Amino acid sequence: MTPEEEVAHAKLHLRASAHAEASVYSLNNPYLIPTQKAAVEAVYQFPLGAMSFAFGCLALAADQSLMAAYLNASFIGALAWALASFGPTKLISRIGFITGGWVATLIDIALAAWAAYEQRWAVAGIMATTAFGITSIVMSPTWLWSSQGKGMNPKYRIAKRLFGLVFPFERHLGALG
Repeated sequence: MTPEEEVAHAKLHLRASAHAEASVYSLNNPYLIPTQKAAVEAVYQFPLGAMSFAFGCLALAADQSLMAAYLNASFIGALAWALASFGPTKLISRIGFITGGWVATLIDIALAAWAAYEQRWAVAGIMATTAFGITSIVMSPTWLWSSQGKGMNPKYRIAKRLFGLVFPFERHLGALG
């Protein structure tokens, strides 16, 4: 390989590595301290929790059909996502601790228990699986977060907004080719 080819190959490898690093977010990442990671998760989970709680309340308290409750909760989840994406992120990170994590799990289980008490078995099953994140694939905020990536995991984008960070891999993110 000629020296020019070696340089081109090294640049391509560096860009590919940067792209891989930017695309996959892990709680084990070395760029954020634990409190920052928790705040990022709170912002990310906020619209998912809002949609989950909205579904449970609409299906139970408002006595909507499953489809109507799902569609209305999807709209509420999309609004919550817009607020988390473009609104006051530091405030959302504080609220997000209620709509994400163990608090959200307890609320979802409580809504599932309420549904079971009322013998609304479909709602109880949905809320029980939501408590453990199984239904996140059909939640509008999940799809909205993934559409916002633009070459970087949405959680890294949240960290950039929250803390004004520039990640080391960003300077190498360019067209791969």
